[in-house]
Amino acid sequence: MNLSVLERMVQNGDLSLEAAQYLVECRAECEWLDFKQQLSLEDDKGIADFTRDVLAMKNTGGGYLVIGVEDKTWNILGLAADLPYDGKLLRDKVRKGSGLDLDLDIVHHLVRVDNERRMVAIILVRSSRRRRKRRTPSLVKSDFCVREKYGLRRGEIYARRGDSTIRVDSSEMLSSLLDDLEDRADSQGAEAAQSSGPFAIDAGLFRLQSPDYQLFVGRSTLRRSVVDAVMKDPRIWIINIHGPGGVGKSAIATWTAYHFYENAAFESIIQLTAKETTLTDGGIRRNHGRTLHSLDDLLDRICSVFEEEPPEALDAKKQVVTEILSAWSCLLVLDNMETVTDGRIMDFVQTLPPETKAKVILTSRHRTGGWEFPITVSELDLAETKEFIGQKSIELSISVPQDDQAVAKFWRASGGLPLALQWSLGQYRKSRSLSGALSAVGSRSSPVLEFSFRNIWNLLSPDGKTVLAVLSIFDDPPAISLITMSLEWSFERVESAVSELAEVTLVSRTSPPGGGGEVVLALPITLSFSRYQLKDMGDLEVRARRAVQRYTQQMELRVWEAERFANIFTRYQITSDNEKRAAILCRRGESETFSGDLEKAGDSFGQARALSPNSSYVFAMSANFELAAKRIGQAQKFVQVALKYVTKSTGSMVWGVQARVYDAERNRNGQIHALRKALQYSPGDNVLRHQLGVALSRSRESAEAVVEFTKIVDSELAAELPSETLLMALKTRIINLRRLGRDDEANEDLALAHQILAKFPHLQGQADHINELDLKGD
Repeated sequence: MNLSVLERMVQNGDLSLEAAQYLVECRAECEWLDFKQQLSLEDDKGIADFTRDVLAMKNTGGGYLVIGVEDKTWNILGLAADLPYDGKLLRDKVRKGSGLDLDLDIVHHLVRVDNERRMVAIILVRSSRRRRKRRTPSLVKSDFCVREKYGLRRGEIYARRGDSTIRVDSSEMLSSLLDDLEDRADSQGAEAAQSSGPFAIDAGLFRLQSPDYQLFVGRSTLRRSVVDAVMKDPRIWIINIHGPGGVGKSAIATWTAYHFYENAAFESIIQLTAKETTLTDGGIRRNHGRTLHSLDDLLDRICSVFEEEPPEALDAKKQVVTEILSAWSCLLVLDNMETVTDGRIMDFVQTLPPETKAKVILTSRHRTGGWEFPITVSELDLAETKEFIGQKSIELSISVPQDDQAVAKFWRASGGLPLALQWSLGQYRKSRSLSGALSAVGSRSSPVLEFSFRNIWNLLSPDGKTVLAVLSIFDDPPAISLITMSLEWSFERVESAVSELAEVTLVSRTSPPGGGGEVVLALPITLSFSRYQLKDMGDLEVRARRAVQRYTQQMELRVWEAERFANIFTRYQITSDNEKRAAILCRRGESETFSGDLEKAGDSFGQARALSPNSSYVFAMSANFELAAKRIGQAQKFVQVALKYVTKSTGSMVWGVQARVYDAERNRNGQIHALRKALQYSPGDNVLRHQLGVALSRSRESAEAVVEFTKIVDSELAAELPSETLLMALKTRIINLRRLGRDDEANEDLALAHQILAKFPHLQGQADHINELDLKGD
């Protein structure tokens, strides 16, 4: 059990099957985890005990109650049936026992126990994600059964200490408990970052990742093909398992690794993944178990497994690993190769000598080139889809329609991609709406589309992207000649793009039963993704050309419109017509953001980037929009592009945006660095300097913060008519002076603030903030 992992799970509200499996395997209780064999809320004592535990857990940062596990022995006995409570009923019971409305959720899962599955209930008690807010506890609001020993009394505070629920007598006691708990969580987090292993099997010469499935469904022919490819021809040592995202390549590779492990076919098996993200019911999340980053990393890992000290020089290191792979029969499984930017890995495995005993399985969303043996993983057919739904519905403890008509709907919505099927089943578990779950798969906000297609889309040539996008405007699969007409391209150019798309399994060529020649076919889920990409491309078919025409008319730089934005053009030295048009689009995108139309705003910013792809202003504004939409990762990507093209005129703005991104990431050092860089471009910007002072203060660098606030105060006092920034700087300087124990200076600042308020009536809006400092100083 790792406290830092538990804290992160609670903060993320993780109620997945993987979370349940992790919890039952902890085999110990703590402040954030409690096991119970049964849960009965049918009498007052049961309600009081449950309320006390929930309230204690909430005050200690939230946590999980796992029902179906025997206390102290940790035996997973399981439940005979679902508990008769949903989240609302649990909240009602807690309200009855305490008068409080607390945030609770409950799910049921079948977890693995030896060779069988047993049902447990997971109750999530939510709390503030911010640690400082936990210092303000929830108190029992109303009496409940006060004459009984088990009763709860108004004003009581409960918290967790270790595996026990206790009554807290003071705020100091609660703070001490929380400080100790959070220190232990941070310590374990640091230790885990240094020493935790990502492998399910880590013994001898074997390193195997944990399977992401409980029971492998179907695909016996495909599995046999992979095994045969590995074993039959000694002249072929590289097997490339490729196909679109979510089709099950990683699962096939993992099954193969465990098959050979169980059959002792190799002296060593090393399975590494370059997977950066995983798809969960809650969306796309970063994969913290990535084990493959670069050639140096791969070589170091192989040396480590064989207990060899890797040489410093890369060529010497490659020689050592080559000797290892020539002496031992080794299976290397390298997963998600399309996310590896180090092309030297492929060069290394492709140039292994003929005497090598190694076999290499690669998975990728595209063929890697060369002469390695390719195995295409295609979508599930209807029969496999039905089997998959049947198995996953058992794992998810849901009753989902499985008649032929329902299975066909699942297949059409998912395109037969196992990952899309599993995600849609997860949505069904939440909503119990079949139509809602299926429509969510192909929606613009669907994480399935992003996860399955974005990486491969980014690897396509411009022509490949254009042809894939234009396919979505046809009601029926088009012939190449029709695509050629729609794009006004040559036949050869379209043919080449279609071949590229077929190579990466995004389309296939087929002849319809009624004849009429070959057509280009794409799965419905693929077309859903390409339809959204079409909105960002301007020269496709009649609709697109009309859209381009309307857009061109809207973007004509009329004299009055240019004058309206003249200040922006001058301030940021925007001179070209395209960048001016893009800047206007950004301002429109801002207005659309403020009005709440994020989708329309996203289109405006997308058009701006397409129009001026090397404008630091446009990408900085785009990063601002992504921050407003709470897409911090995308904001960071855009601001990094902006920094590539930064100029003297835009440097202050771009670094200021970078500071806001770092702030959203809670990267205090990064925020401080970015604000210092921004001030290098605009040293007289007191707003930026105040932000720097606040960031230093939040990082407990009070002395440095005072220096920055002093610069602002001196500058504002020298002005004929000071701004509110003067009082804001004084306030924050007073706070930091007090923190440093420099109370006399703080009192002088406070007196100065009152003098300024009396002298300048236009600053009275800051009076309350100054008066607060009077109260805190008493």
